[in-house]
Amino acid sequence: MPLKHAILGLLNYQEMTGYDIDRWLQKPVSFFWHAQTSQVYKELNVLLKNNWVAHHVVLQEGKPNKKVFSITEEGQIELNRWLGDANLSEIMKYKNPLLIKIFFSGNIDLGATIRLLEKYIAECNEIIAGMNEDTKNIPGYEEAFGLEDESFYWGMTMTYGFMYYQNEIKWANWCIDKLKNRIDD
Repeated sequence: MPLKHAILGLLNYQEMTGYDIDRWLQKPVSFFWHAQTSQVYKELNVLLKNNWVAHHVVLQEGKPNKKVFSITEEGQIELNRWLGDANLSEIMKYKNPLLIKIFFSGNIDLGATIRLLEKYIAECNEIIAGMNEDTKNIPGYEEAFGLEDESFYWGMTMTYGFMYYQNEIKWANWCIDKLKNRIDD
């Protein structure tokens, strides 16, 4: 998913500062999409050049002025075009650094591979715990945006995330069992 479309999607809910957008990409959508703060601001400049977003400056006393961004009509058209695009060829290209490590793990000690997988399981469990917290906050997110039905769609993404990480844990445990069997042989 291109970052520009994630930003357009967020701005479609309401006006936001770059800081607000960055916070949303840190939580609650970070389990399926993330970006560095610098990438957010770089992408906002591209969106401004494409006339997909506009901004106005809010003057503040005692603190720096802030830029508040909003989606334009052209941005809304682009967001809707992207949302309706059924071309999945880019989405189906899969890269996973863990799998490339496992693929070449025949070069290291079995115990090292087991420790890598155990660390992966622990990190998956941490992500699930964070997602549990995010799930509790969904009503607050809807209220913050003045939305009513978005939790239905957000719930689908959260369910995907839970199922994905639970499956990753299941797979990693299966791999650990296979490796332990090799040690025992």
